[in-house]
Amino acid sequence: MNREESGVVMTKTAIEKMQQVLATADKIALSTAINNQANVKLVNFVWFKNEPDRLYFSSVKGTTGLETYQQADCALITIPADGTPNNPYLRAQHVTITATAKSMRTDLLPRYLETVAHYQAVWDQIGSTLVPYEIQLHDVLVDPGLGSQRFHLNF
Repeated sequence: MNREESGVVMTKTAIEKMQQVLATADKIALSTAINNQANVKLVNFVWFKNEPDRLYFSSVKGTTGLETYQQADCALITIPADGTPNNPYLRAQHVTITATAKSMRTDLLPRYLETVAHYQAVWDQIGSTLVPYEIQLHDVLVDPGLGSQRFHLNF
């Protein structure tokens, strides 16, 4: 996976650094913009090491989420957990959000329980109403934290 495009280096080490940043957060600020009307919401998310270009989140059934995501220009930034030193983050613009073939219960729930503090309480309250979504990352700014070199990854 070593390639260079437009000054962006894609290496195993860069992806590992990106995943180290992802490991410091369990929430993203997910922004949408339709007709110059911006909206942002905080959502829990999960990711899998073998899918570095994808994040997963869920929303309550019956909302206009997918319709909105398909019409909107979407962007996100990770939110480091309280106490994380040096403020590492990942930021991506123009992400693609789609319904995912992954099951909330069998594919994503184990990962949520592993990485999102207190997620069992969320699942117990509204788990049966959650619909999973997939975020496809394209161009990602990775900032490993103060004193570290920021870099872009293109997928």
